[in-house]
Amino acid sequence: MFKLLKPAVLAAALPLAACVPTAAPDWLVLPADPAFPVRPPRYSTATAGVQRFDVVDPKDWRELNRQVTPKAGEGGMEGMDHSKMPGMNMPGMGGKRDTGGR
Repeated sequence: MFKLLKPAVLAAALPLAACVPTAAPDWLVLPADPAFPVRPPRYSTATAGVQRFDVVDPKDWRELNRQVTPKAGEGGMEGMDHSKMPGMNMPGMGGKRDTGGR
């Protein structure tokens, strides 16, 4: 069994051996340039730039919702001409919008 296995392993390994580079790349073998300018190391804290968030009392959720809702005239669908919007005036619907089967 081992006599049959050796030629099969050799036949599979020989094409793979052609893919192995013969020498290391130059950039890997060359020594570092000691004259290359390098900035000196400096100390910086691990928490530099971290913002502190303190615990606050809970706020009224109704007032928070009022602050973020759009005010009258700031946006939304009021005052828009819906007849110029695609899909709003479908032929055969008599000018009615599709309500999704409701």
